[in-house]
Amino acid sequence: MKPLFDQYNVSVIALSKDTQKEVAFHLERDGLENVLLLSDPKLEMIRKFGLEHHKALEFITWNVLGIPLGVPGGFKTMAIPTSILLDEEGVVRWIDQADDYRQRGDEQRIQTALEEVFSS
Repeated sequence: MKPLFDQYNVSVIALSKDTQKEVAFHLERDGLENVLLLSDPKLEMIRKFGLEHHKALEFITWNVLGIPLGVPGGFKTMAIPTSILLDEEGVVRWIDQADDYRQRGDEQRIQTALEEVFSS
């Protein structure tokens, strides 16, 4: 999506409950050098934005003969995947929240929002 963000001169800032070490790993692994990924392991900002999800299924995992296995181990709290589009004045122009916490922002919906907000 980088070319699309570049086309509209959009900066991407993401907030995650991951630790700083986990954030650094994701940035490197996923090639997200143009994303400002912020760490919020205590969910302080996530709660302030009202984006807390309380019933994400948590798995207990281990390796057996090199094969990863997992069983449900209860629920955990995490952020609801949400995309918020702000204009250059900081005004919220569009919000999209995932129906399923396991799904991230839909590229087509984000593209449509960028076109509607910044093409006028």
